[in-house]
Amino acid sequence: MPAFKFNNVCLESFAINLPTQEVTSAEIEDRLVSIYERLEVPFGTLEKLSGVKSRFLWSASESPSRVGTFAAREALEIAGLATSQIGAIFNCSVSRDFFEPATAVLIHRNLGFSESVMALDVTNACIGFSNGISLLGNLIESGVLKAGIVVSGENVSRIIECSNAALMANKEITREALLKMLPTFTLGCGAVAFVLCHESISKNKHHIRGCFANSASEFSDLCIGNADFCVNQSGDINPIMHTESALLIASAAKLGGRTWTETSKLLGWSADSLQHIFCHQVGKQVGEAFYREMALPIEKEFTIYRKYGNMVSAAMPTAFVLGTREREIKKGDKILLTAFGSGLNSIFTGIEW
Repeated sequence: MPAFKFNNVCLESFAINLPTQEVTSAEIEDRLVSIYERLEVPFGTLEKLSGVKSRFLWSASESPSRVGTFAAREALEIAGLATSQIGAIFNCSVSRDFFEPATAVLIHRNLGFSESVMALDVTNACIGFSNGISLLGNLIESGVLKAGIVVSGENVSRIIECSNAALMANKEITREALLKMLPTFTLGCGAVAFVLCHESISKNKHHIRGCFANSASEFSDLCIGNADFCVNQSGDINPIMHTESALLIASAAKLGGRTWTETSKLLGWSADSLQHIFCHQVGKQVGEAFYREMALPIEKEFTIYRKYGNMVSAAMPTAFVLGTREREIKKGDKILLTAFGSGLNSIFTGIEW
C-alpha cells in the first residue's frame, strides 16, 4: 500500500491535444450490423450499455509520441519554465510507438531536451498517468529534481479497427463473446500532459498533497489486451481486448472504497470537504452505485465519457483539464483524482488548489 505525502510538489501547468475526427457509437455499430442481426442484438446496445455517444479518433498511423509531444510542449510553454529546469519526462500511455525504445525517449528528442533529462515509460493500463504523478512527485519532494513532465498520448484507432475485423471474420461469434469485446468500442484517443515542480519555483501554488495506491491482482484476468505498440513493420500483430465489464466495475468500486479510506487518512480529508472529483471514466457504469460503494459524492464528479469515451490513461487527466475550463475552481478547493486500471489497480491523488 504505497502512500506518498507531499509538502512541496505543485501542479504548475497542464495541456491536452485532442483529435478532431468524431465517431459516434451509431457509426461503429453500422459496421457490425450483420453480427447484430445474426445474434439479434438491438441496434443502439453500445450506447445504451455504456452511455458513450461518441469518441474522437486519430488515424491508426498517428504515433503516441507525436501527439504526446504536442501536449507536453504546450504544458511546458504554459508553465514558463526553462528546459534546463526540467529533470525528467515520464510517458504513461498504454499505446506506445515501439516495443523499444521507450516512447518517453522519442518525446524527449522531439522537445530537444539535453541528455541530463531522465526519460522513461511508466505503463500500467489506465492508471499509468497517476503512477507517473506519484513517482515524479516523490522525486521532487525528495529533492532529486526541481521539475518534470508527465505525459500520455493514446491512439486506440488500431485496436478498434482490429476488433471490428476480428468480429466480422468470426462466423461463430456468440453474444457472450461479443459483449466481452464491446467495451473496446467505447475507447477514444487523446493526449495530455502535466508539469510538476517544486513549490520554490512554482507560480500557481496548486499543491499535490499526496497519493495512495492499491493493487488487487486477483482480478488481473478481467481486462486483457494483447498488444500496445503502434508502429508494426510486419503487420502481423493485431491488438484485441477482452473485458468482463460487470465484474470489473463491481470489483473496482470495492477497491476504490478501500483506497478512499486510506487516502482520506493520509490527507486528513473527508468526502464532505471535497469540492471536485475527477474519475477515470469508462462509461455510465461508473455511476451512483459505484460512488455509493466508494462512499464519495457523485454530484462532485465532472463527466466527459459521453462525448469522449474511455481515453485510456488520458481519460482522468483530460477530464481534469476540461473541468478546470468549465468549472469554477477556487483557491483552497480540494480536488480528488480517482484512477482505476485493469490489474486491478487504483490510485487516488489529492490536489489543493
